[in-house]
Amino acid sequence: MNPLIIEATDETPRVKLDPESGIFEFTGNSYPENSVKFYTPIINWLKEFTQTYNKKNISIEFNFDYFNTSSAKFILEILRIIQDYYDKGNECVVRWYYLEDDTDMYEQGEDYQSTTTVPFQIIERIDASAN
Repeated sequence: MNPLIIEATDETPRVKLDPESGIFEFTGNSYPENSVKFYTPIINWLKEFTQTYNKKNISIEFNFDYFNTSSAKFILEILRIIQDYYDKGNECVVRWYYLEDDTDMYEQGEDYQSTTTVPFQIIERIDASAN
């Protein structure tokens, strides 16, 4: 299975889904004009991965600066796919990064954390551009 890499735009995150390393990254903004069109290939890739791989440790890393409501639905769908994979005995961890003063993003992480039993870490990151 090939990695799925989508470069970031102003409205869409950088996505790197690497089946060999088991690291799946989402970085940047997510407010695509058409969320279904953007996220459908990602959802399909993840479904194929979880059906193809067994006993592969994975790490999902969400490092969003901003995302809109339609993207939030797809983030939840991604977490559901990972939950199913975890429930089958696979090791998974979700890492949710938020900017040090971004209480909204922190609370979003808490909300998502409450929807899953997958180990979930909420990690503060420092804004290097603030210096």
